[in-house]
Amino acid sequence: MTEVEETLRRTLGQAAGQAPRLPALLPQRLERIHRRRRQRARIALAAAAVVLVAGGATAVLRGGDTITAVPATGRDTETPAEKVDKAWPEAVRKVSAKAPDGARWLPRTFIDDRTLLMAAQAGKDGETTAVYAYDLDTGAQRKIADVPAPDDTVGFGNGFAVGAGHVVWWTETMDSVAHLWTVPLDGGTPKIVADQRLDTTDDGSGIDRLAVAGDKIVFSLYTGGVFTVPLGGGMVEPVQGGTGMHLLAWPWIGTPGRGGEPRGTAYARIQNVETGETRTAVANPGEELRYCGVTICLGRTAEGTTFFRNRDGSSQKNVPGSVHSADLPTQDRFYVSSYGDEKPAGVGLYDLDTGKSGDLGIPGEGMSIRMPFLDSTGRVYSYTLGDDLYLIDLSKIR
Repeated sequence: MTEVEETLRRTLGQAAGQAPRLPALLPQRLERIHRRRRQRARIALAAAAVVLVAGGATAVLRGGDTITAVPATGRDTETPAEKVDKAWPEAVRKVSAKAPDGARWLPRTFIDDRTLLMAAQAGKDGETTAVYAYDLDTGAQRKIADVPAPDDTVGFGNGFAVGAGHVVWWTETMDSVAHLWTVPLDGGTPKIVADQRLDTTDDGSGIDRLAVAGDKIVFSLYTGGVFTVPLGGGMVEPVQGGTGMHLLAWPWIGTPGRGGEPRGTAYARIQNVETGETRTAVANPGEELRYCGVTICLGRTAEGTTFFRNRDGSSQKNVPGSVHSADLPTQDRFYVSSYGDEKPAGVGLYDLDTGKSGDLGIPGEGMSIRMPFLDSTGRVYSYTLGDDLYLIDLSKIR
């Protein structure tokens, strides 16, 4: 076993190895269930951070959403010029990493301009046990609801989103059914509003993205397909034109998805389901596009230069060295990347507009390193060091 394989085994199998095995009945079905339990345990382990591994550069995307590979060669990303709190003191906030009950905080998304939706994670598998409203200005915390985990749950609370006065998320059962949950932001008892049968032929099946659009929940599957269901409950309906597509940022859907099929540049082709507009990423001869967002793509030229540019081929910005990250620049401006030589030495925050950079203070872990979590609005990066939770509010950077 190589050093990289050993690092992966140790990092991703830590919780999985503790997943209980089932009785030896119906061998094929039970083996699939056991693999799924191990997969969900690995996802729970990575719920707070991307884990980048040198060499193979494998990344586990945070939030329990997916596991994917991030191609990268060489760790020659430019070392940040200074510490992040020196570069942008107005943007960095340090708070306790612990919730009132001792669970670990994980910021998920914004409820309003000053209030974060916080997940409280507990247990050896790091499952979300409750959600809170957290006031960034005062530090006040209000419990919204406990997050149920029925006995047949193998995929715990994932994909948390906020909209229309509700928090929504999904869980998965042993029988490969996704429950879609809602609870009012004001508090109450969570309820299941719909079920979605998942593809049982692929151990990586599940919901890859979830959002609230008006009075509906919108979601897509790893295996493709975009669907909606009323927040108040009802039938799951396919989105017109959404067959084989993946949710990017409503109303934009696209293909291929991150970790879905077919393989290729993630979201190379996207469509606005409200207007019918389509956009296809432009790649010049010899270039490699890694993945794209609504407006911007990450790629490498035939000569090996790393760049960010608009998906129509305009406004290209070359960056020093490689970029080792699972996220595109948020606000088309800020991105994070690990840096180092043979091994990852740290993580930097980089500003494409000004060229400024700041070191987050995250240490390497041998051949791997944990990356910060970006909330679903793209406003706040967060990560834990010891007993402290660091929040970098990008809206404070001018």
